Amino acid sequence: MLDRIAELLIFGFAPLMVGMLATSDMTMAAERRLTGEVTYRENLVLPRDAVLVVQLLDVSQPDAPVRVICEQRIDPAGQIPVRFILKFDSQDIRAKTTYAVDARITSGGSPMFVTNVRHYVDPLASESMTMVLRQVQDKQNEAVAPG
Repeated sequence: MLDRIAELLIFGFAPLMVGMLATSDMTMAAERRLTGEVTYRENLVLPRDAVLVVQLLDVSQPDAPVRVICEQRIDPAGQIPVRFILKFDSQDIRAKTTYAVDARITSGGSPMFVTNVRHYVDPLASESMTMVLRQVQDKQNEAVAPG
């Protein structure tokens, strides 16, 4: 009888405990959300093929390329204000790291509106944000526009 109990503990209970301990680290990570909306000042209607891309970026090292933590692509973008939800794993966020949100609206692959200031964020704070994008000027129009 003791052999059966020992066998149950070794082959039943022990693997269960090991499995629980191994997955406890995975369950500590939680999906987090950063919400907001994108708008612009111009009185323009977005074309039907307009696409909004919003990214959460690690911008802590100025001499290195930015690291994309997560991205949401809204296709078609619809009309402003366009709401977004950036979903990311809380374990992807490191202490003493600088994060920013970047957004752009494109049409036919060409940029229409972009962020012109750095939107710094604390990704773990649950505040919603509003980003006002700047219209991209056509290079040909810039050349003839008075200075």
